[in-house]
Amino acid sequence: MTADDAIPGAPRSDAARAAAIGDLGLPEIEEAIGELHRRVGAALRALGERGADRADAGGRTPRREVAGLAASLELAALALAAGSAEGAGGDGRRGALADGLMYAAPTIPALLQRLEQDRRLLASLARGTGDGRALRRLLAEEGLGASARCAMALERRAAQDRG
Repeated sequence: MTADDAIPGAPRSDAARAAAIGDLGLPEIEEAIGELHRRVGAALRALGERGADRADAGGRTPRREVAGLAASLELAALALAAGSAEGAGGDGRRGALADGLMYAAPTIPALLQRLEQDRRLLASLARGTGDGRALRRLLAEEGLGASARCAMALERRAAQDRG
């Protein structure tokens, strides 16, 4: 019995499944993805930290599977942002991605956690790509420069709000 057999009325062919998905609206698709992610989270929490790192016969770990899913979603989001012609405040693609991140991390703690995750992601990828000048320039501009400009702008704003 396949997963589709357990769902009465589920489309049986790939073409029928694609057509059925094509009929769904964005809110329905987003909700279905969210429900699947809740299931992923529940299963990963049930496995625990040790179980998440235990490899199967093929050498795959649950943590790596979930990280692969997250990477796929990040790449898809970046592709959508790259294709966006309009963004907030005339920022273009960067603005479109910023708008998406504001939705994805709507609270201050969530946004700061995302910022920390991205800092760690950038550092991890930089370690694996060598030590070239272009890499150092990217890290300096996007890691240090953009972070410093943001910190100074926020500190000025906070000082104005206090004064």
